[in-house]
Amino acid sequence: MIEIIEIIKDKKKVYAISKESPFYPDGKGGQLGDRGKIGDANVLFVEYKGEMYYHLIDKEIEPGEYEYEIDLSRRKDIAQQHTAQHIISALFEQIADMDTLGFRVGEEYTTIDLDYKSEKFVEDVERISNEIIQKCIDVEEIFTTVDKIHEYKLRKPLSSKVKGTVRLIKIGDFDINPCGGFHVKNTGEIGLIKIIDREKIKGNLIRYYFVAGNRALKDYGERIKITKTISNLMTSKIEDTPKRVEDTINKMKEYKSKYEKLNEKYAELIAKDIINSAEIISGIKFIYLDSYEDFVSYLPKFLPMEEAIYIVKKENRFEISSKKVNCKELINNIKKDYPEIKGGGGENRGSIIGNISIEEIKKYL
Repeated sequence: MIEIIEIIKDKKKVYAISKESPFYPDGKGGQLGDRGKIGDANVLFVEYKGEMYYHLIDKEIEPGEYEYEIDLSRRKDIAQQHTAQHIISALFEQIADMDTLGFRVGEEYTTIDLDYKSEKFVEDVERISNEIIQKCIDVEEIFTTVDKIHEYKLRKPLSSKVKGTVRLIKIGDFDINPCGGFHVKNTGEIGLIKIIDREKIKGNLIRYYFVAGNRALKDYGERIKITKTISNLMTSKIEDTPKRVEDTINKMKEYKSKYEKLNEKYAELIAKDIINSAEIISGIKFIYLDSYEDFVSYLPKFLPMEEAIYIVKKENRFEISSKKVNCKELINNIKKDYPEIKGGGGENRGSIIGNISIEEIKKYL
């Protein structure tokens, strides 16, 4: 049973508050939280703050005691990702001397942030990680105290903030580290680890993305589907698809270049007619087009911009060009009278976004 002592409504959100909770809170130790039910209400998020548990639920309930249900399949998934993170982090430290400075188990993938030294060991880390999984090494929980922590060779020093009982996660003789999150009982339960991406982040950090367990199988299945779809679209065998895609991209670049030249030529051909039919406002040739055609971006090259102002409308956005009118001053004057208008620019070019007609813009000339 779980005792809900208070219900808090915050706009459209409903929180069930308790002093104790069987639900693991989101964000604790970089891990996802539990999901499940409190009574007939679905638990969408769990937060621990101010020594109280805040359960975000999808319907209002009354304070009181309730039966609860925890999504154990979700716990298993999180355990697979979290134990996989311990294995990967330990290997990066052992093989590449790269310490894990942060990690996050997300809904789709897990990330680890490392102090960057080299990427040449990544394939080794992935390969050995899966070898450890295949060995089906026991993953043990060890409970000790702060004053006895020196008896264990930890991968990462214990935080000075930790007091009292300490929970350690021990993966055979391979790794031991303090942790309060979910873990599998045996590395074989993870099934598979796959590093799927990387990116450089602030400072000297590199972030690796990986999936494990059922997530890895799902990711692999999705990539196979995508590969087959592309292969079918390219009417080629899967192994020939990369070359076919490369050839197609090169052809598209060639066609794009020709298309742009045609648009430029077309703009040159019609520029004279556009100038001849331009409206004159305060001695300025006013040229306005409401068009999505690609040739419009080439027109200023062939228009006498020292005599004209050129405005193109696309939805509620006006692109303004001129060497006769100071575009920056024009836009600022419009914005003074229309506070809801967004935009800006320089002396010869700018844009405005908002609900204003071209007839209103004309008045500012």
